Amino acid sequence: MTQRTRRLATLVAGLAAACALTFPAVLTLPATPARAATARATTARATTGDYVINPHEWWLDSSHWDVQQDVWPTTEGAGETVALVDSGVQASNPDLPGVVEPGADMFGDPGDGEHDYKPNGGHGTLMAELIAGQGTGTTAVGPDPVGLAPQAKILPVHAINPANSGDDSVREPVARGIRYAVEHGADVINLSIGAVTYSSSACDPAEQSAIADALDHNVVVIASSGDINLGGHGPEDPGTCAGVLTVGGVEPDGSLWRYSTQGPQVSVAAPGDQIYLASSDGQSYSLESEGTSGAAALVSATAALIRSVYPNMPWYRVDQRLIGTATGEGHVPNSGYGYGIVDVNKALHASEYPVSTSAPNPPYTRIVKWLKSPDGQPFARAHHLIRNSGSGKQAGSSTSGSSSGTARVVVIVFAGILILGLIIALIVIIANSGRRGPGPRPPGAPAGYPPNAYGPPAQYPQYPPPGQFPPRYPPPGQYPPGQQYPPPVQRHPPPGQYPPQYPPPPRW
Repeated sequence: MTQRTRRLATLVAGLAAACALTFPAVLTLPATPARAATARATTARATTGDYVINPHEWWLDSSHWDVQQDVWPTTEGAGETVALVDSGVQASNPDLPGVVEPGADMFGDPGDGEHDYKPNGGHGTLMAELIAGQGTGTTAVGPDPVGLAPQAKILPVHAINPANSGDDSVREPVARGIRYAVEHGADVINLSIGAVTYSSSACDPAEQSAIADALDHNVVVIASSGDINLGGHGPEDPGTCAGVLTVGGVEPDGSLWRYSTQGPQVSVAAPGDQIYLASSDGQSYSLESEGTSGAAALVSATAALIRSVYPNMPWYRVDQRLIGTATGEGHVPNSGYGYGIVDVNKALHASEYPVSTSAPNPPYTRIVKWLKSPDGQPFARAHHLIRNSGSGKQAGSSTSGSSSGTARVVVIVFAGILILGLIIALIVIIANSGRRGPGPRPPGAPAGYPPNAYGPPAQYPQYPPPGQFPPRYPPPGQYPPGQQYPPPVQRHPPPGQYPPQYPPPPRW
């Protein structure tokens, strides 16, 4: 073995050992986080399409989400559990047979969360109807509401006391309710609740920590933006908390509901006015229910549908699909609609409506920012989300220390490619450094030995004269025969136009 060969072998071995020391667990990292399997009772209905939609449920009809044609043939949400951290859910409601699972009461009241403590028709029960109502009860105007995800299950968590709703004292039970939902198998947590806060990014520390814990366990968290002017106040948490997908409300014609709280915390919008709902006891109904609470519940149902189709999709990709497939209203994002009105059909069909991993994702961006902040760093360190070097992983990308998630895989692969490129470059440099000129002509060799150490000169000069292009680069505006170089695609359309991948659907 020559000295140069030995140098090459030593270099390669050393760099390979360095790679092994730096990235010992590349092959053990999962591509996507695993979700814990939980046993659930079968739903009351086994076939698709036997739900009777009340004409007053305008958001489900063919002019809007057209669920019987575009959604339910794909999924009705089977296998997914949506936790309602709310006023409790009246499990005896005739519209919810077999839907409500035993939950918990954060105030110690009896009933496992299966009693709605909100007077005048309830609140948590109404959210449950929007998510997983069966249409089995009846009112004077026809069948009870059918939920958007009628085969999903509801996990009720009583964490709102009507006596102090909106007061600071509500936050601690909500934080405990979120943690309970995480520990008991929730796939989506719906927070159609709110307490006044002072800014669009403020959040109670206990609530923020509980939400971060939910994301770390790969649970989607969705909240209402609030009903400004209706109550005479501004932003509300948990809709202002980092990592939450915050929802505004719209009218049947797609215009923004006049009381929908606006701000940079809003990511998407959904139906929030003229909502048909039956009371918690099933004895009365309303055709004029309003509020971003219902809008958030419908988006939570959509998230459950997505997870039913893509069970291994992490929370941040669910959020990203909801945002990336939304129907934009005006210049987006904006403070009312966020990135637009949720489109259930598009959100469910990833192959037909792909969303890039680099697409906007405000909930993820905000939770990463919080994890790096002084307030969030203790949580990040305790859950091994940020290392001492400052590098991190995506919150919610694993449920144990043994799996680090998609973000870490990407970083490791990129670093491996970079080091491999360095190895190749060094090998080439060392190899070239061993090359020498032809040297003196050996005795007896013919004149001109060797004829040319590097072959005949190039047919074309390495650098063309100024103003000329090499043959492989045609002059501007011209293309070689066969159109080998297609015209560039306009990445950003003029204002008022939609990108080609998101054509505007018919307006509501």
